[in-house]
Amino acid sequence: MRVGIDVFTIRELNLDPFQQIDFVEKRGFEGVQYGGIRSLSDTLDLGKLREIQAYAKEKHVYAHVSVSPVNPVFSERSFEEQKKNLEEEITAAAQAGWHELHSIMCRGLEDRYAPQIPWRRQVDLTIKMINQLRPTLEKNGSRINIEDHSDTTFDCLRVIEATGSHLTGVCLDTANTLCNAEDPVMAAKRVAPYTHLTHTKDGLVCFCETGILRQGKAPGQGSVDFEKVLAILGEYTPDLPLSIEDHKWLFSADIFDPEWMSHNPELTTEELGRFVQLAWKGQQKLISGEIPPVDEYEAIPYLDQMEERLAFGRDYLNGVLERLNLRG
Repeated sequence: MRVGIDVFTIRELNLDPFQQIDFVEKRGFEGVQYGGIRSLSDTLDLGKLREIQAYAKEKHVYAHVSVSPVNPVFSERSFEEQKKNLEEEITAAAQAGWHELHSIMCRGLEDRYAPQIPWRRQVDLTIKMINQLRPTLEKNGSRINIEDHSDTTFDCLRVIEATGSHLTGVCLDTANTLCNAEDPVMAAKRVAPYTHLTHTKDGLVCFCETGILRQGKAPGQGSVDFEKVLAILGEYTPDLPLSIEDHKWLFSADIFDPEWMSHNPELTTEELGRFVQLAWKGQQKLISGEIPPVDEYEAIPYLDQMEERLAFGRDYLNGVLERLNLRG
């Protein structure tokens, strides 16, 4: 495994793709996870895409790209137009050397918990889209890895079961699990066989009025047990890229609300108990003063702490990988 950065982390620096590679290489990171492939070249200029890939190899860093959302509900295009758009992106990515592709099914928590179109229907439409992309994916030897962006690992598994693991995998966001009351270790066990990309993220969970609050933290400073999570993932994919996606923002898992809980029928009492235990531990750290109050820490602009947070996460994760004998 190698530790890199998802470029969303450094978006405020306004760097171009080559400068982003320079940024990670100079700071001892070993890879970049780019956003949408059209952010690299809106016209899917194959020459430019190959140049970016070649530059990453020259700097000895991995590079991965994303394609447009596979949930057609999010597109302003018709289903067929979005299908064509994705086919073009998948093909261009493959021709440039990218086959494990990141995508999303859910934009934000409101799309899952207060949707205009029922969430189950959106998952079904995503399944339909990927199945219709089957010829393009198989021809190019490519796979779409759905991030648990605001959806759950259960949602991701439902899509994989309906499309096949050679077409669909997971980009596991280790801390987004906490937004849906999933225990990160149990979530990793569920999707480890299908995880090919990551957003390696941490978050501290504690109690709030509606349930449990998640505050973004650097890897190793929150509630995710990376020793256990990476050991589980490493059993299946020892060369898995660990792309740190770090940012601030607060999210809540409204477990005190029966309506919110009704959207998570797969959540067992055992897993909910483990999740609440994580929040209890986080609460004790806040009470003891071991970590700063949530509002006080959140008030500091992310850019003021970015370098420090990234360095801490890099060194912490590399230390875990050394102990687990997973350092690539």
